[in-house]
Amino acid sequence: MNRQVRKGSLRKVHELPQTRELAAFVAVIEAGGFAEAGRHLGVAPSTLSRTVSRLEELLGVMLLRRSTRAIELTPEGRDLLVAAQDIVTRTEALADLADRGRAPRGPLRVNAPVAFTLHVIAPHLAEFHALFPDVQVTLDMTDRPVDLIDSHADVAIRFGPLPDSELLQRPLGRTPWQLVAAPAYLDRAGWPDRPEDLARLRQVRFTAPQHINTLRFEGLEAPVVVPASVQAENGEAVRSLILGGMGIARLSEFMVGEDIAAGRLVPLFTGQLIAAPLEITALYLTRISGLRRLAVFLDWIGTKIAL
Repeated sequence: MNRQVRKGSLRKVHELPQTRELAAFVAVIEAGGFAEAGRHLGVAPSTLSRTVSRLEELLGVMLLRRSTRAIELTPEGRDLLVAAQDIVTRTEALADLADRGRAPRGPLRVNAPVAFTLHVIAPHLAEFHALFPDVQVTLDMTDRPVDLIDSHADVAIRFGPLPDSELLQRPLGRTPWQLVAAPAYLDRAGWPDRPEDLARLRQVRFTAPQHINTLRFEGLEAPVVVPASVQAENGEAVRSLILGGMGIARLSEFMVGEDIAAGRLVPLFTGQLIAAPLEITALYLTRISGLRRLAVFLDWIGTKIAL
């Protein structure tokens, strides 16, 4: 059967941009430069530069204006970026579909706060490894915000409200707060009968954020001010100080749940403390992060967090 051939449709396939070239172009733009994209992709920046140059030569247009400090999209580059992102997204979706019959594999670098790593990820990681033995997890611990590209991380897990950014966010769950103290400390300093009695005790405080140190209770208009015994910037340090009998502190339940169950710590005025549950969120870059290995990790870690 004869069919009408659209003009230009006989252009040789090898003259069209390849998906890997478009993916390299997208990666450079999303990373903000050749060096950053190269570090994350494990490719020399010069290789990415040559790939984009070939793409420019093939299309016959300038896509980027390069300088020693930055890159800037030309109007033609902006037009291509929209189309390239769509193509790369669809290609990744097809690759993900093709991989569904195979076990996830490859490296996965996770950046998370110290306490979350020690109390949620590390104790259960053997379970994840048994489920997905071909995913090689690397754990980086920091309580400060990180740049996913500079830190070479595929995903960052963070607490509380997050600033607006171009990163994708996935809520993992939330955990309530507990006001706790060691029984030996209360035996020495006095057990409180009412929230107001806490003012006679001492508090282990966070250096930041300060709002964690504020203690508000149902039925009281003003917060209860407890004199500080010591301050620490790390939640795990605060927990150790509490276990050592330095005072009371407000800590997330995932940090102290086992201590309470074992009797090492006791909760104070449960149900009366006014504090919104701590939101836990994953931040990641879709096209630079892994696909299935990241998805299965986030699904798994979400099951370890109290909703």
